[in-house]
Parts: sequence; C-alpha cells; structure tokens
Amino acid sequence: MSDVIYTLDIAKDCPVTKAKITISTLHNNGKTANKLWTYRLDKPCQHFVLGPLLVNAFNLNNRCRINKGHYEIHVNMDELSTKFLGSSFFYGSYAFKVMAFNAENNFFCQSSVMVIKKS
Repeated sequence: MSDVIYTLDIAKDCPVTKAKITISTLHNNGKTANKLWTYRLDKPCQHFVLGPLLVNAFNLNNRCRINKGHYEIHVNMDELSTKFLGSSFFYGSYAFKVMAFNAENNFFCQSSVMVIKKS
C-alpha cells in the first residue's frame, strides 16, 4: 500500500514543537533492525519532508499549531519515502517511525515497514 489513511481526533489545540524520525534497515524477514538515522526536529513545520505534510494535512499557518478537530489524512508513502531517501540506491526493507509532539502531548506516532524495489 502506498496510500495510507489516518483518522485523527485532536482533543485540544496542539502546537507542534518537536518531531522525531527514525529509519532502520530490516533483515532476516524483519527480525533484525539496524538503525540508519534518527532525526530530532525542533521546528517540524520547517522540515523539507515533514513540514509540507503537516501544513497540508492540518491546514497549518505559520504558528505550526493544529486546531482541535477531526482529521482524515492521506499519506502517499511512496512519494514520502522518495522525498526523504531519494529515488535510487536505497533498495531493501526499511522501518520508519515518525513521532510529533510538544512538551505536554505526544499526539502522533506512526510506524511503517516499506520494501523499496527497483522499478
């Protein structure tokens, strides 16, 4: 699947002040993971991949604050992984974990496994 749909109910207005992205390679049918990168972001709305995703999904303004409400978000994982990893040389199985949070709340945590093959 490349189009992943998230349904979120945000209980109160929530500033997005931090995010963490972890990417690992998977081996032995997913039993072994080797961490490649961990990104810690203090301004996630300004990140080249996560920023546009947050801004578009939640209709954010310059304050990077998600308003209370119900959201249905469509994420094209193929497009997202290509923006993050590029379009060549990163073939194999990968685990992605993305967390978005602030000092009070961890309001989004997404884990996915992707197999990237040469097309």
